[in-house]
Amino acid sequence: MAVTVQDVENLDANGWRNLSDSRKQALLEDAETEYATMYDARNSRFPTLVGDKDVFIKNLAAHKYELAEGGEASSEGGQGGSTSYVTGQADDYLTLTRYGKTALRHVRYDESIAIVRNYR
Repeated sequence: MAVTVQDVENLDANGWRNLSDSRKQALLEDAETEYATMYDARNSRFPTLVGDKDVFIKNLAAHKYELAEGGEASSEGGQGGSTSYVTGQADDYLTLTRYGKTALRHVRYDESIAIVRNYR
């Protein structure tokens, strides 16, 4: 199943209204490329994806949508006059939004590689 912009928009009640459809499509394509080049087991050693590919891509795209709109709000004023956003370092990339955190749950980081040699 190919992930669509509508699939990603279904993750959020507001649907990222500040992003154009073409921008959303571009960010979805970025998420698919990121999956294919960084998390697909055929192309990477680690990290690897252990969850459902489509769920991962939808959440990664939603993460990118959220960042494109300025990031995820960590707090908002009652009258809508002030908003604070989650900030972090590049190393914290997937932890900056709730969608990134969901995508991160589908990733396994293997820190060690075992090599077995046979001397016969």
